[in-house]
Amino acid sequence: MTVIAPREGRRDLEDPVDIETQRLLLRPLEEKDVDDLWPVVSDPAFPALMSWAAHRDRSETLAWILRQAEGRARQRMITWGIVLDGRVVGCIGLSDIEWDFGAWRVDRAELGYWLAPALWGQGIMTEAARGVIAFGFDDLGLHKIAVAHLDGNPASQKVIEKLGFRFVGRREEDVWRDGRWIGHMLYELTITEWSDVTATRRYFRPPVQ
Repeated sequence: MTVIAPREGRRDLEDPVDIETQRLLLRPLEEKDVDDLWPVVSDPAFPALMSWAAHRDRSETLAWILRQAEGRARQRMITWGIVLDGRVVGCIGLSDIEWDFGAWRVDRAELGYWLAPALWGQGIMTEAARGVIAFGFDDLGLHKIAVAHLDGNPASQKVIEKLGFRFVGRREEDVWRDGRWIGHMLYELTITEWSDVTATRRYFRPPVQ
């Protein structure tokens, strides 16, 4: 297996970062997206297997969008709205972006995502995630991307496996929510593994901005 060395150049996340896939436009969230996001993020049942609770007011959704912009300005994260037919139907992002840890070079981030339930099962999230992973490796210069899902979330597991992530392990009783401890399934993908995956299947690569 060929070893891919670290890159010297790193993309500034304040640069334009729109990504186009076959069906989707991924673009940084804007304040106007509150109207599209609100019906989903306000559903009490929707985020049951996520790290956040349902939003109680539109101002909470707006504050969340503004936090994504702040994280991008700090070069620590970037969150895209998933736009289908002119409407934001979900979100996907790279968080905990880290380049150095002491004397170590790490060049890594964590993938996170969610999609309106009415659109599940149509391959939309897999398509969006492939675009973001390609951006992370090919354009941003990351070496590794991690992702995780809580136990009991087969839809997310299916997306992760389709993307070619390698299972790392399970954290037993890792988070407390709704009166119980829930396990966490951990995965990761290196740029070398991604190069192998994309070389062995038909793949739509978004244009470099």
